[in-house]
Amino acid sequence: MLTTALPPTRPTRSSLPRLFDTVADTINLAGGLPDPELFPSSDISDAMRSMLRLGGRTLLQYSTYRMPDALAAAITGAMEFRGASVNAAHLVPTAGSQNGLLTVALAFAGSGATVLCETPIYPGAAAAFRTAGLHTVAVESDREGPTPESIRTVAADVRRTGGRPVLLYTNPTFHNPTGRSLSADRRGGIVEAAASAELTVIEDDPYALLSFPGVTIDNRTAPTLLSLDPQRVIHLGTFSKILAPGLRCGWIESPAALADELRTVAEITTLSPASLAQATVGRYYAKHGWLDLVDAFRTVYARRAALMDTQLAERLDQGEWEWQSPRGGFYIWLRRRDGYPTASVVEHAEAQGVSVVGGSHFSIADEHADGIRLSFSHVPDGSVVEAVTRFAAGVTAARADETERAAS
Repeated sequence: MLTTALPPTRPTRSSLPRLFDTVADTINLAGGLPDPELFPSSDISDAMRSMLRLGGRTLLQYSTYRMPDALAAAITGAMEFRGASVNAAHLVPTAGSQNGLLTVALAFAGSGATVLCETPIYPGAAAAFRTAGLHTVAVESDREGPTPESIRTVAADVRRTGGRPVLLYTNPTFHNPTGRSLSADRRGGIVEAAASAELTVIEDDPYALLSFPGVTIDNRTAPTLLSLDPQRVIHLGTFSKILAPGLRCGWIESPAALADELRTVAEITTLSPASLAQATVGRYYAKHGWLDLVDAFRTVYARRAALMDTQLAERLDQGEWEWQSPRGGFYIWLRRRDGYPTASVVEHAEAQGVSVVGGSHFSIADEHADGIRLSFSHVPDGSVVEAVTRFAAGVTAARADETERAAS
C-alpha cells in the first residue's frame, strides 16, 4: 500500500560528493558530466525563443501538473530509438531522474519500508532513499549484476527481522559506476525474483541510449525491465544525458496502478512543472529528432573511453588493478585486486591534479572501498593522456606510502 505521507521518524539525510566543482589546474574525472561541446546550444536557444513567442505568458507562469503532448512525443521517440514502447497515459514528468527517485521513495516510505539495492550504487539513489526515510540494504552482485538468489534471500531476511521490503533498485544499462549492462537472461531473472519477493522494481536507466558504435542495446538484446513486467516496474528516464542536464527534464513511466499516486507525489515535490523546459525539449525533438544528436554523443564518448582504457592499460599494473573496457555510458570502474581501500589513491591523485571518486561513495556499508570511478565523458580528448598520467602518478605515490607504513 502506497502512502504520500512522510514516515513519522526523522529521516536520515545523506549528502552527495561534490563532483561538479571546478578546481584550478585539476582535471575532473569525478563528475558524471556530459560534454558541453556536444550540447546543441543554438538549436535549444531557437526552440526556447520559438516557444516563448508562441506562449510565453503561459510557459512562464505556474501551471497544472500534467504531461504535455509534445514532451510525451519526445519521450516516446527516445524510447523507440532504444527499441522500447511507451504508454503515454502512465508517464509522469520529473525534474530529471533524481527528482524521480525521490518521488518514488516518498511514495513508498512508511514504517519499516526497505529498498533492496544493487551495489555499487549510484550515490544519488542512496541519498534519495535515506532522505525519504527508507531503510537500504544491499543485495549481492556478480559480474552480471544483482543475483536473483540474493534478491529472494535478502527480502526474506528483512521480513524475518521485522522489516518491510517494498522496492528493488537497479541501474541495468551502462551502470553507474561499473559500466556493466545486464544480459537479457539476468533481467528476466531479476524481474521474476522481484515478483516472488513482492517487490516493486525501480529501473533507473539514464544511460541506455549511450551505447558505443557497434554495441547493440535494444529491447531484444537488453529489454527494459518495464517491458518484462509492466505491472511491477517503475522506469525512470531523463534527457540530461542525451540533450542537456541544465533543462532538468525527465520522466517516470509507471505501472497503471501507481501512476496517479506517483503523479500526486511528484506534484507535491515540484508544485508546478518546468513548463518552458518541457516545451523546449518537445520543440527540439519535433524539429530535430534524436538520431544525429545521440550519434554524436556516442561517437565522442566511445573514442574517449577507448583512449582512457588504453592509457590505463599502459600505465597501471594490471596485476594490482582490474576493470572492464566500457561499451557505453560514462564510466570506468577500477578495483584493487588485493581489496585494499583506495582512499589514499584518491588523495594522492588529487595532489597530482586529477579528481576521481573513491568506491566508498557507491556503497551501502563501505563494501566497495577498494574501488575508484573514473568518468571519461567530460574530459576533452586532448586531456585524457595527461589525466591518466596524473592518476598513475597518484597510484605510485599511494603505493609508496603504503610500503613505508608497512615497513615502519
